[in-house]
Amino acid sequence: MSIKEEDIVSLINKGKDREVVPLLYKKVYPLVERYIVRNSGKKDDAQDVFQDALLLFYKQIMLKTYDQKYKVFGYLYKICIYKWVNKAKKNSKIVFVDEIEKFEEPVYDEFTETLIVHADENIIRKLFNPIGEKCIELLTYTTYSSLLLEDIMIRMDFNSVSAVKMQLKRCKEKLLKQIDENPALINQLRRK
Repeated sequence: MSIKEEDIVSLINKGKDREVVPLLYKKVYPLVERYIVRNSGKKDDAQDVFQDALLLFYKQIMLKTYDQKYKVFGYLYKICIYKWVNKAKKNSKIVFVDEIEKFEEPVYDEFTETLIVHADENIIRKLFNPIGEKCIELLTYTTYSSLLLEDIMIRMDFNSVSAVKMQLKRCKEKLLKQIDENPALINQLRRK
C-alpha cells in the first residue's frame, strides 16, 4: 500500500502506526540525521531526537492539537530541529551565531543606531517587497542559513529539489530586476 503524506494523520488515528512509522523514518530521518551531524551532533543524538519528536508528534495527533494545515514531513522535521537546538544549547555543544555577534557589536548611541537601522530597513523593504514573501524566505535560507536544498524543499513544501532550484533562480532574477530598476535605492545603501 502506497501511503500519501496527507493520509498519515488519519492512519495514526486509526491505529495503523506500523504502516506509517517506516515511511516517516524513510522520508524525514535521513534529513534530521544529516542536520544534527553537521551541527555538532552524532548519529545517536539524531536517533534520540527523532524518537522524542516522533512521540511528541503522535501525542499531538492523539490529543487533536496537531494543526493539519502543516505538511507532516516538514512539521516532524521542524520538531526535530527545535529539539536538537534546545538539547545542544543545554549541553553547550554548539555556540549559536547570535551569541557570538552580541560581543562584536559596536557601541552606538541607541537613538542614532535606531534611526540608521530604520532607514536601511525601509530601503531594503522597498527592494524586497515586490519579489514576495516566498522569495524572501527562499533567498534567506540559501544565503544566510546555508540550508541544504532538501531541507528547504521540506520546510517550504516544494515537490522536489529541482523545483527549489527553479524557484531560487526565478527569485534571484526578480531581485536582480528590482536592483536594476532602483539604482537610487542602491546608491542610498552604498552611502551608509
